[in-house]
Amino acid sequence: MSFQIHTERLTLSVLDSLYAPEVLAFYERNQQLFDVYEPTRPSNFYTLPFQTAFMQQEYLDVVKGKTLRYYVYLHDDPDKIIGSVNFSNIMHGPFSRASIGYKFDATVHGNGYAHEACQAAIEVIFTNYKIHRLDARVAPDNIPSIKLLERLGFVYEGIEYKGVEVNGSFQDHFRYGLLAY
Repeated sequence: MSFQIHTERLTLSVLDSLYAPEVLAFYERNQQLFDVYEPTRPSNFYTLPFQTAFMQQEYLDVVKGKTLRYYVYLHDDPDKIIGSVNFSNIMHGPFSRASIGYKFDATVHGNGYAHEACQAAIEVIFTNYKIHRLDARVAPDNIPSIKLLERLGFVYEGIEYKGVEVNGSFQDHFRYGLLAY
């Protein structure tokens, strides 16, 4: 299990609940951007108690191999979270797969950080976790995310009709898949 990854420009780290204030600040800075595409969140999502509890549980799930979330930092600014890459619904055996998700601070878009971080994290999930397949869901109007998935080698597989609740209503999403190298 890799709790930290270093790339040319980035550090990706699994964090525990001690970092909840920094994670909350990341979400608060980007709430307007993220809320357009993220699944509907609980009303207390943007609170420190929620983030602390969520991160405690998520860290336990990382240790158990059920999920994996990396928070992303620039080497040049190691105290500010600029993004996250996560793998959820990790399954082994005949259904060997996981779902990928990612989000990056609006101030760093267009610099290739998402590609660099996702590429490094995908290497870990395929190599260390022996996952065979990654799934991704993306809103049809989220062109930057679609371009990122395609640049990472994901293949369009179709539409999942009304599959994700966003802002209180179920919406269609494109489905993409990537097989292990």
